[in-house]
Amino acid sequence: MIQSLRIAGYRSLRDFRLRMGRVTVLRGANGMGKTNVYRALRLVSSLARDEFGYAVSQEGGMRSLLWAGNMDHARHTVLNVEVETDNFTYELECGLRPCSPGDPTAFKLDPDIKSEQLRFGRRVMAKRRGSQFQVANAKGVMQSSAQSVASSMSMLVAVRDLENFPLQLAACSDMSRWRFYHAMRTDAQAPARQPVRGYWSPVLAEDAANLPAVVQSIRESDRREVFDAALAEAFPDSELLIDHDSWFTLAWHGGSMPRPFSGLEISDGTLQFICLAAALCTPQPPPLLVLNEPETSLSDQVLPALAGLVEEASRHSQVLIVTHSATLSQAISERCKTREYELTMRLGETRLRGQEHGKTSYVIVDDDEEA
Repeated sequence: MIQSLRIAGYRSLRDFRLRMGRVTVLRGANGMGKTNVYRALRLVSSLARDEFGYAVSQEGGMRSLLWAGNMDHARHTVLNVEVETDNFTYELECGLRPCSPGDPTAFKLDPDIKSEQLRFGRRVMAKRRGSQFQVANAKGVMQSSAQSVASSMSMLVAVRDLENFPLQLAACSDMSRWRFYHAMRTDAQAPARQPVRGYWSPVLAEDAANLPAVVQSIRESDRREVFDAALAEAFPDSELLIDHDSWFTLAWHGGSMPRPFSGLEISDGTLQFICLAAALCTPQPPPLLVLNEPETSLSDQVLPALAGLVEEASRHSQVLIVTHSATLSQAISERCKTREYELTMRLGETRLRGQEHGKTSYVIVDDDEEA
């Protein structure tokens, strides 16, 4: 479980630090930088999946995601991230690629990882400077790797020897299994509405393209009762069906409707809730599950059912909710213990409410709360 998170130099996050609980809720109005916390965590996870360069390119390249500065603070030229979990601490420093007049490369917007460090407690188990890295074996002895790593490639994915480096591989695996859901489409051409080939699918795709197969997988797992109970609470007298042969399709039957609706006919809000329920009821829970603005298209009447799903998911995963809905935040806090923070903006910098004029945005948790 992530205990604390520090993000410095990323978009509106000049130096942002956060203590996290089993369920953490970040709340704020539009334009406060909430989604930047989501994106930064997703970037960290992409390092462990060897997709960092691609993930940065999807954000417009390294230059576009760096802190732009304001009248109080200069522009950042590097991105720093520190993630402290129950088991390990991972640190990253990344910036722009150095360009000399004779440099022929066309990949000037690629990220350049300057340094990395992986610690278990106080013991450094891997560290990187430039393209070279060292890694500690199972006995704790640091060894220089003969393999160099590309500027956009993490040292974590370069370590593949399970027998000699089990801790490093465990940390990489943990980070790679973090799961993120944001803006799942519900328009007429949304992937979630389309038929899919039938196959066992315990994990909902980020675009929900495998939704019918995931629902059927949940129905054939021990998560069925939780999933169906949430749908019944949100939509009384309605039923979600899966027509399955070689192709799986959604069918939604309301008590007053003369016939079931196909996936193409289901309302946007209903489809959004089904997608969220499928993500939260996964038979293969991740270490961390992050939902960005899950209340989109949902009416307030179904938010208590969504809060119940968050509570159930927190039994198996750490959950981070990024939302602008005070109603959803309250519904979650009524169901389970949460850490809730409100975000605000000062001179283009995301801050925690109450710390707008501090030197940095830092959450300090006292011993009584931790106990």
